[in-house]
Amino acid sequence: MVNPANIHKSNRSTLSIYIDPTGNLVVKAPKNMPDRKIFDFIKSKGDWIRERQAAVLKNSHINRNVASYNTFLFLGKELVPVINDQSKHIERKDLALMIPAKLENDKVLKKIEKYLKDHAKAIVQERCEYFSQALKLNYTSATVNNNKTRWGSCTSKGEIALNWRAIMLKPSLLDYIIVHEFCHLLEFNHTKNFWTIVQTILPEWRKLRLELKHMAWILQLFRD
Repeated sequence: MVNPANIHKSNRSTLSIYIDPTGNLVVKAPKNMPDRKIFDFIKSKGDWIRERQAAVLKNSHINRNVASYNTFLFLGKELVPVINDQSKHIERKDLALMIPAKLENDKVLKKIEKYLKDHAKAIVQERCEYFSQALKLNYTSATVNNNKTRWGSCTSKGEIALNWRAIMLKPSLLDYIIVHEFCHLLEFNHTKNFWTIVQTILPEWRKLRLELKHMAWILQLFRD
């Protein structure tokens, strides 16, 4: 039921399981917990595991290469990692993600995550400034976060935050999230009036919201 390679033991105090975007069961356990206890727990959660795996496998929108970290999304484009002797740092070149040959294998994924986060910060700030001027709405700050379930948020103080993984979405979906949060500066809750405001800015918001729903699996990427 579980690949031994997907059992991760560390200095944690609790045992937990989750289904990754490819449908694999991943287990996180305390370092000294006996394997017997781990497998007994997995067995007790059999129905939940099968239900979650079935739901994941039915999602035809999942890009299996991206979910397995064989390729990476950047603004909707799929980038193929290429080991390059000439590169001194991670960089994009057309549809390739150039990886320095000197980078140790066990550090590549963390470096790619940092690369995406850094670009997410810059692009989110740039797009927030654009919409602030276009919509004539002031905001306090624009940051990125690591939320587990939400793409974005806006506080009553005008603090806008986007999940850094939004950098993987195509530009129209990234802008939809930002516009959604800017509309909360005018209407804090999801009232009928709120969606009317969204409609005046993005007439195709329903289509975009559905597309975004299909991309929810991205929120589970790059989680330890």
